[in-house]
Parts: sequence; structure tokens; C-alpha cells
Amino acid sequence: MPEYDLVCDACGKSCEPLDALVSWTASGDAESAFALTHLAHAPSGSGQRVEVRKLVWPNEYLAFVNARFGKRIADPDALRGIVSALAPFVMRHDNPAEMDGMRAASFGAIPGVKPGTEAEARRPPEKKEEVEAGK
Repeated sequence: MPEYDLVCDACGKSCEPLDALVSWTASGDAESAFALTHLAHAPSGSGQRVEVRKLVWPNEYLAFVNARFGKRIADPDALRGIVSALAPFVMRHDNPAEMDGMRAASFGAIPGVKPGTEAEARRPPEKKEEVEAGK
């Protein structure tokens, strides 16, 4: 498997950072059931979620890891696997994700999506008024 592949815990297939999610459950100072999945395969019982497209930014990655310090982790191997899987994306010397994220955030958009086109794609098609010509 290539160095920069993320594997979905639900289906076992490779997933891109733009289509991946880390989810877990939290109860007080205890956290459990960490999973790295496609957005569509996210466990329904997980109350906490963060998109991987954000976790590949160095500052977000560090914030995620730092937030786990001091928590009781029921299954630390699952969290350890997720942190290790994300590290190559964050530590790359040519990490384009952070710059794309900052550019997109300045427009209020998603990285890789041209600003303004996402809103157009979600808008229902306008009904055009028919005009009879020649009268």
C-alpha cells in the first residue's frame, strides 16, 4: 500500500483526505471507538467528528492530538493508528493541503472547489418563463 493511502475502517478501501472523517465517542474525560472512515461510512453512534481534510493541516493535527492528552482512551491502538496514518500527510515537506485550506478558507470555500461553484451546484434549477416569439 502506498505511503499516503488512508484506509477506511468500515469498508477497507482507500479514501482521500477530502472524503474521510475521524469519529469517536466521548463521555466526560473518556473517549473511545475511534474510527477513520469515508464520510458515508461514519458510525452512527459517534458523537464527535472531524473531517480529515482539516486534520492534514499541521495546526489542526496538533490541536487534535493535544486534545487527546489527559483523556482516558479505551482503545489507544485505534487512535494510535489514526495518528500514524495522518502523520505522512502533515509532515510532508511539500504539504499542499495547508495552503489550499488557507486559500479556500479566505473565500469561505472547500479546498479544490472553485469559489462560488459549490453554491451554484446546490441551487435548484431556475424555471425559465416561456416567451412566444413572433406575436
